Amino acid sequence: MLYRLYPTLLNSYALYLNQSRDANGKIIVDEIEMIERINRVKKPTTAAQKKGVDFERAVTLGEGEELFQEGIIDKARELLPTKYKTQFYVESRYKNAMIYGYVDGVGEKTAFDLKSTSFYEPGRFAKNHQNLYLLGLQKYGIEQLDYVVTDFKDVYVESYPLQSVDFNPLYQQIERFISFLEENKKFIRDKKIFDRKANDNQLSLFE
Repeated sequence: MLYRLYPTLLNSYALYLNQSRDANGKIIVDEIEMIERINRVKKPTTAAQKKGVDFERAVTLGEGEELFQEGIIDKARELLPTKYKTQFYVESRYKNAMIYGYVDGVGEKTAFDLKSTSFYEPGRFAKNHQNLYLLGLQKYGIEQLDYVVTDFKDVYVESYPLQSVDFNPLYQQIERFISFLEENKKFIRDKKIFDRKANDNQLSLFE
């Protein structure tokens, strides 16, 4: 069995494990919400999500720059590689889990992901499961993942070199998440997450 997982889902599970709460004290991801996210239940795009997408398009495509405070988009661009490819597909393996998805851009020896938030705190992405992309990107010569973040007032960058990232907390969450999947298998409709046709010839970066 190969479990096909993507960072957004694993990050949701981290919120579930930690019982993280929003500004109103409401749990962000409870068990029902976790199952719905696994099943890819469609929900309306929130204003915050749309603003994040608009930020990414403004930085990489030059669309809708006028929606943002003067200087924000230019400052974000200055933090990106001089030349880069956008929406770069990545996959890596940890034991019987494949982690896959797209990183916003890769160039030179750095990959980057554009983020937006209403409130920024340094080190926010230290345990983000997108950091696992580094293990799949190293074969392309990528040595670092940068998160370029805006709170729409300023722009920040968090840099994670491959050699300095502690992946162990992420590995532990993957193993717990796989147990959660098995325990709730009867509720999971998105069967693509369970790949019984997997074989040992697929990409493996972990022992």
